[in-house]
Amino acid sequence: MCTADIFRQAARQYFEAVKSVEKAREELKKIIIKYIIADADLSKHTELAISENLGLPRSTIRSILVELLDEKVLRVEEIGNVKPYIINDEMGIGIAIDWLNLSFTREEINELLAAKEAKDFHGMMWIAWGASGRDTTRYRGYDADKCLKTLIARFLCYMDEIEGKLREAFGEQTLEELTSLFPEIGSFVKLIEAPLPVAVKWAARDLQEMDEQSSVNDIKRVVVEAYENSLKSVVRKFKKVAYILEEKGYEGLHEFFKGKKPVYFAYQVKNGKKPEYRFRDEYLWAATLALRESCKIGEKIGADPSLLKEARMLADALDLALEKKYRGLNAEGLSLTDWAIRELHKLQK
Repeated sequence: MCTADIFRQAARQYFEAVKSVEKAREELKKIIIKYIIADADLSKHTELAISENLGLPRSTIRSILVELLDEKVLRVEEIGNVKPYIINDEMGIGIAIDWLNLSFTREEINELLAAKEAKDFHGMMWIAWGASGRDTTRYRGYDADKCLKTLIARFLCYMDEIEGKLREAFGEQTLEELTSLFPEIGSFVKLIEAPLPVAVKWAARDLQEMDEQSSVNDIKRVVVEAYENSLKSVVRKFKKVAYILEEKGYEGLHEFFKGKKPVYFAYQVKNGKKPEYRFRDEYLWAATLALRESCKIGEKIGADPSLLKEARMLADALDLALEKKYRGLNAEGLSLTDWAIRELHKLQK
């Protein structure tokens, strides 16, 4: 082998080694993001804690965290002498998904984002939603809540059919002018939103119509009806996905939404990459998680059991359809619901 060939081979080996290191760093970024989402204890979000808990050199963790800060995925929150890293609001998860290709399995969605229970908290906790009982606290961590909110918002963007009709109804110019009136819109929303406990927030507008003459039964009926109407509206969106799946199958579902951008603003990232906007299974899995959690509310207030059963069955069917790549009514010979029942029976054996 001549000298030139030796150097060429060495150069190729070095190039492959560098690519391997770069790939490992990208994967480590995703691991750190999921680690931060997973634990609501902010004392475990510091550079030192992340290094110790992941078993990696602090210098390596530091350099990765600096990159995630620069890319606006994370931000640092100063709490006394402690500086935990947290997700940079909803924008951070969006950047991680679109630019870093962060992805989740269905198991990860349910493990990381579902409501949690704890008998007592240790360290520093930020919880987006939490309520304490006599024995336990039920909560969702701050970063997990931001992730769930972003994924559901992405799903709802794909389901949105109103925006185009609004533009047709009012005209492009009027809607653009309304956009500039966000502070005034905020004032109006404050006036029409009733100052109610979060436990019945969905019924705020309906309860505003009640007065001192309203009976206890009237109040209960309004809350339950408002919940059921809201849930029916949500279920219709999931039924749209089910219809597309039956008609086109798993691959056709992704093709159906191809080209639709699920965000209405651009992220500025310096690394020169282009974002990858596409319908992702994670968006639906996060939404079905939220649908199941919503059904727990219905049980507590005495909502229609058949509606709750329908919502839960739809959530299970859609989860399986994406995980097992349901091929559609013609190919499977079964409707989505019947196919899902068959698959669930297989899993239970």
